[in-house]
Amino acid sequence: MTLRIGSHPDNLSLFILRHRGVLESALADAGGVAWVDYLHGGDSASLLSDGRLDVAGTGSTPPVIAAGNGLDVAYLAASPDRGASCALLAMKEGPYRSLDDLRGARIACMQGSFTDRFIARLLLQQGLRLEDVTLVDLNGSDSARALREGRVDLWAAIDPWLTAARDAKKIRCVAQADDAIANRSLFWCRRRWLQQHEALAEPLLDALTANDRWIALHPRQAAELLHQHLPGAVSAAHWLTTIGARPWGIQRMNDALLAGQQRQADDLLAAGFITQPLAIAGAVVQEPR
Repeated sequence: MTLRIGSHPDNLSLFILRHRGVLESALADAGGVAWVDYLHGGDSASLLSDGRLDVAGTGSTPPVIAAGNGLDVAYLAASPDRGASCALLAMKEGPYRSLDDLRGARIACMQGSFTDRFIARLLLQQGLRLEDVTLVDLNGSDSARALREGRVDLWAAIDPWLTAARDAKKIRCVAQADDAIANRSLFWCRRRWLQQHEALAEPLLDALTANDRWIALHPRQAAELLHQHLPGAVSAAHWLTTIGARPWGIQRMNDALLAGQQRQADDLLAAGFITQPLAIAGAVVQEPR
């Protein structure tokens, strides 16, 4: 059976693996691989639900929201915590100087991504909920432009745009993700698919592990590859900074990681991002071997 894997710029591990072209030989005997290219990780749940995708890689929030919408989510693996790769930014000369100013703010973010969890935690710390702010769904450079032009008050920025924004003297950091949440990439699928095709998950996770090791050892080559396939997004130098600033590695799902997903589901519920309680511990997982 051909394994259909999602590739999008929001998940660098899978995006780099896709463009290195090394997974194809690893899965040749099992039926091969078909890459499904798309622009936004937030589209992963609909592609899985429609049967156009078997495995996705996203931040930790999309699978929680997908489960809340009734998808039979199963978890395969996770990255290390990458909390430093997201921050809440404001203009230095603007009125938003601390989290005390959060009520009523217009916040640029990638709705449906892990920035939802980041914002939910910040809101709860201030005794607020989703209805107390306005989220503006924008991506990358569009968010930076909106902040500069005053169309939003705050920006939940992620790498590589965060790395570039930190160099701007007119930008202030209001809050960092690693002070509020654990920010991981997760690799996930549908429970039904995992039950039927667990043998395909093993070589995929082995390839992901080897690929993350390659990225850590060859950051300049990885940065050039990203710049080549994402022209005009950010410079190769900023990609290199992004790659060097984050830990690389793949960890099979375990009880502690699932407990983190449960805490996230509880935060999203308390802040009004989802409307029904979720029992994440009931998900099918790929046990460590």
